[in-house]
Amino acid sequence: MTNKAKISAVIAIVAVFGASYGVYHLIIKAPQNKGNVDVTSIKTFEQCSEASFPIIRHYPDQCQTPDGRIFINENPPSEAELAKAEQAIKTFMGDPNLELEYITQNRHPANFGIYKPADPNDPSNTDKQTAIRYDFTEEWDRPVYIFQQTEYINNRCEVYQYQVTIKTNQVVEIGMVYPEGLQAEASISGECGNGSLEWPLKTKEEIEQAAFAYLGRDSEHTGFLARSDIQLEYISSKPGAENPSHNEWRWEDKSYKLPKGLIADPFPYPTMRIIMSSGRKLVYYLNTTDLFNN
Repeated sequence: MTNKAKISAVIAIVAVFGASYGVYHLIIKAPQNKGNVDVTSIKTFEQCSEASFPIIRHYPDQCQTPDGRIFINENPPSEAELAKAEQAIKTFMGDPNLELEYITQNRHPANFGIYKPADPNDPSNTDKQTAIRYDFTEEWDRPVYIFQQTEYINNRCEVYQYQVTIKTNQVVEIGMVYPEGLQAEASISGECGNGSLEWPLKTKEEIEQAAFAYLGRDSEHTGFLARSDIQLEYISSKPGAENPSHNEWRWEDKSYKLPKGLIADPFPYPTMRIIMSSGRKLVYYLNTTDLFNN
């Protein structure tokens, strides 16, 4: 089956292994205490909100008092919302029994962000370093729920971390992480070791089949791959090797242009990537194609 046929059949996609991060800042101006509230008595997000101090949409929400303190809304999303996000993950992974733990929420996925240069004339922009300082653009918020898989990957002290969009229930990013406190505890108890993602070795055809199986489970968010002007690119971690440790399939819509004055981190156009190990294990997945829609 040709690559073009596979795209038509499964409407596929993919991931980048490690992306660079810029330095970004959200400029926050402290609110004024117009209601003569005893600010020192405020100790929680709820108290800050009830005092009518501004809510900062950070996913989760934050409330700032006039003395500069910020309180985070620790209340988790509803069980129904989390259940929908969990089901999206289980469907993509092809495992209805996958055990997941809700971690937190964020205003956009780790590898997606749209920004605008900070105003050098803004009094709060004291460093004037517009080359590295940017403001978050609220209209480009793409809030996500973040989950972690409870089971270790191949007996390693790592788990998959999933990011699912809150508005569209789309799995946009999957990567491997060391949960806080897990690595040391697991190493001491002997619960996990140095399992391999590369062994036993699989053929490129077997690895490709596994990659496209993931991609074919989310056709709702991969329809743009049917476009004839977007070509599949295969990238090997070691060109010419029979069994490279990482095998990447990539689609990029480079015809897309951001509105003038905006920049993106790290990709300024819709991107889909998936990386598989030589042992046919998922290493990384990214799908920003729908995130560029307003």
